[in-house]
Amino acid sequence: MIQAIATDIDGTFLTTNRMYDQALFKQAFHLMNQKNIKFIVASGDQYCFLRSLFPEIADQIAFVAENGVLTIDQGQEIACGQLKIADIDRIIDYIDTIPGTNYVVCGRQFAYVKESMPKDFRQGINRFYTRTKTVADFTNLHDKIFKFALVVPPAKLREISNNINSKFNRIIRATASGYGAIDLIIPGMDKSYGLQLLLNRWQLAPQNLVVFGDGENDLEMFDLAGTSYAMSNAPRNVQQAATKVIGTNDDQAVLHQIIKLLE
Repeated sequence: MIQAIATDIDGTFLTTNRMYDQALFKQAFHLMNQKNIKFIVASGDQYCFLRSLFPEIADQIAFVAENGVLTIDQGQEIACGQLKIADIDRIIDYIDTIPGTNYVVCGRQFAYVKESMPKDFRQGINRFYTRTKTVADFTNLHDKIFKFALVVPPAKLREISNNINSKFNRIIRATASGYGAIDLIIPGMDKSYGLQLLLNRWQLAPQNLVVFGDGENDLEMFDLAGTSYAMSNAPRNVQQAATKVIGTNDDQAVLHQIIKLLE
């Protein structure tokens, strides 16, 4: 019995052009409401950006944002992680030594980018963040800092991830978030963490949760859910971890599958 549905956003729910079929979603959301099924957006993206995708219903649904560190239900903050200042400084010092790497420091209020980073990178982050702030450096941000979003040379992605996980064990964990990027998240605060908080709040069982995803940062929620769907545009290991593989994000396969499940 389906009682909750969670979907990743980039590469899963949104097309390559970062759009979705509004009419098809309205049909799917109507079916979810009819059957009293919770709808959850579970993404590595910033909460403010995710809200902007669903302006009319943002306070009716739940969000597991920033890869699980921030959980919101019907506009109410349920949980928000935070890194220690000393750890933030150590992580920044290390990232700055990695050649060819640009990054965003993610906080509860803003996503911060350094003014010395390339112009195309600074402009490009607006695709993923609606509240940004350009700073001279990352000291004295006066915000809850809980994630780093790195863009690294694709050929070095695995090596960099492994090095970070080795050096900052139990402080931060590197996970591939798609599009050749790495998110550094607080260990234990992944998408499954936020989803479990919501399921506990609603007194629902994980076996009644259906999830959709396309990236390695979706694997934990695949493990949690009773049923998981991977996109056919997902890497092979993600497809192998899912209950079933469906069409691509550009086919709007998530919405078609939800309607198929609920009609």
